[in-house]
Amino acid sequence: MTSNDSDPAHARPEITAVTRQDIFKYLRGMSSPWWGKLDEVTFLEGLYDLDHRQPENSQLPTVRDDIQQHRFNNYDLPDDWIFEDPRLELAHGPDEVLLAFLARMVHPEVAADVEEAMAYVDELNRLLAPDGWGLRSYELVSGRPLYTPVRVTPTGPLIPLPLGDEDTGKLDLVLGQTYSLLDCAGEESVRDLLRTAVLTLRRDGGFFHPMPGDSWTADTYEAVLTVERELLHTVTEETKGLIWRTLETVLGQLGRTDVQGLVVEGDPRPMPNIAPDWRTQAAAPATPIVRGFRLPFTTTEFDVTRGDFASLEIRGSQDGDGLQHLYDTRARRMITDFVLDDRPQVATLLNVTIIKKGDSYTPRVKLWKKDKKKAGDTPIFLMVPDTGATRAVKALVDTGDVHENFWKVINFLQGCAGLSTPGDLHQLVTGDEAQLVQLLTGQDRTMVLGAVRTAIGGGLTEEDIRLISNRKEQLQRFERLLTDPGYFQRAESLATTRGPEAVWQAFFEENQWIFGYGLNLIACESIDDGKLERITTGASIFGGAGKRIDAIMRSKGLISSMLFCEIKTHKTELLAGTPYRSGVYQASKELGGGVAQVQKTANKAQQLISRQFLDRIYEDDGTPIEVGLSTTRPRQVVVIGSLQEFIQNGAVNPEKISSFELYRTSIQDVEIITFDELYQRACFIVEDR
Repeated sequence: MTSNDSDPAHARPEITAVTRQDIFKYLRGMSSPWWGKLDEVTFLEGLYDLDHRQPENSQLPTVRDDIQQHRFNNYDLPDDWIFEDPRLELAHGPDEVLLAFLARMVHPEVAADVEEAMAYVDELNRLLAPDGWGLRSYELVSGRPLYTPVRVTPTGPLIPLPLGDEDTGKLDLVLGQTYSLLDCAGEESVRDLLRTAVLTLRRDGGFFHPMPGDSWTADTYEAVLTVERELLHTVTEETKGLIWRTLETVLGQLGRTDVQGLVVEGDPRPMPNIAPDWRTQAAAPATPIVRGFRLPFTTTEFDVTRGDFASLEIRGSQDGDGLQHLYDTRARRMITDFVLDDRPQVATLLNVTIIKKGDSYTPRVKLWKKDKKKAGDTPIFLMVPDTGATRAVKALVDTGDVHENFWKVINFLQGCAGLSTPGDLHQLVTGDEAQLVQLLTGQDRTMVLGAVRTAIGGGLTEEDIRLISNRKEQLQRFERLLTDPGYFQRAESLATTRGPEAVWQAFFEENQWIFGYGLNLIACESIDDGKLERITTGASIFGGAGKRIDAIMRSKGLISSMLFCEIKTHKTELLAGTPYRSGVYQASKELGGGVAQVQKTANKAQQLISRQFLDRIYEDDGTPIEVGLSTTRPRQVVVIGSLQEFIQNGAVNPEKISSFELYRTSIQDVEIITFDELYQRACFIVEDR
């Protein structure tokens, strides 16, 4: 399918998928259809060759044939079918194809009047501006403007003004825009600093130091970038300058020219746990006191009696000495000493240093006593007079009172038989698990399975393990399809039939168990263990030509009942974008159309199958299938959208959710279920949660 415009087929798309979806959402919510005063065929003839056939398969119907069959004869395609049809290239094609479509929508032959066309142009230009496009009038026809696409200067982030000092949500978007600009510039290392950072604005507060040519005043602001303290040492002046130049551009576009500089700070350390009687337990100051203020310090000690060994990782020393040390991820500090015993005057410690040799790590330990009456943590050294003769000097650190804690540390270190190294971090794996894996590696599967069955009891089989493992993998895939747009887009590009609905159709074909337990709490299966998508009217499994339903299933039992299912996508809107009345939202066109489609399909199939209570299914060659099928009031299901649509600013919109629930509970014979609800039911099947 190609456009009649000059060949744009190889132009690089600059209108992003995000902008395209925003445009389609706006067009779906318009009061007038996209074809305006014309009909669909006449509208599209001005842009496309509707009779064009694909060279690789000339037997496929043309766009004109599909419109005649599905829009005029059957009326089983929604009004917005064009947005997802790959032949029209609106969702994934060159910019010029989409822009030509939008310009035709506001043409005097299509739009109802000048005011309507101007309103469309204003909103479309607002959506296109961040990607550098707009519609501009270039001549008049009978006093009415004609519009053409033109390149414009990108407007930057769509952040509502004004940008206040305490607008944390907007400031996070500003930081995201800065991240995106650094990413486009290829500054990966600088970009990654912003991934976990926080941006705030801070008034100078009168502490400025005027200099010749300096524009700072008491009302000047500075941008404060708070990064993880461990990353603070990587922020050089060059890095800071690059971040500020990019951030300054974004803030300037939002009118915050009063922000004159950037300060990079580390995030605050977590406060230590203090016992209620800390005053009675406190020893003499271990740090120097200067002008009434005690200099802060960060302890590198780990309390064996109260600490959690599972929070320890191996990291390199911040001193650059090439050694490795344990790191407490919960307290966010290096650990060099384990406190075996802590008394008011003396503490017994075990110093541990990790030495890296090749790919393995070896601990070095040292027992020592700390005199808490003295300032600092340095052990006391006793000078032995030089007598000119060799003398034997013995040092004793008694572990009699702390032997349990001492062996707790030693056993922990001995248990570090295996090491996992995700990136620069090394998570410790206890010896029991590592030793068990080592013992089972290479053993006969039957023997291992028998041992597990003996240990846990029950009739566990290899097929049980395979089934559970596969379903857990498919559950993870289900979650990624719902939450990871990049993963879903890659799945869509690999689908044999393009379009987001095809991705879900293929996924549910592979995982029919999701429907079986998820929709009616009794086991269901496809009609004849074949594909879910079936032709239900016409030349079909019941005899005749052709109306497809996304899924037709039967319940398992002595007598089976039919269930028809229409599958949309998780991005499909559940409600119209604007309220019908104050606090009242009507169902979207896709939701209403899906309900009507599955109702009509079930009704037609029921009429064509039989007027009897029971019927039988036949294969293509006429062989009867051993299925007794009830045709009385078949159940109907529409899988569509996500409840995430109703969450705004971290909270559920009560008007929208109540409008949706009232609508779906009022529909007879049709169950409306969202993709996230279906995912949770699948979680219950696999993980009982």
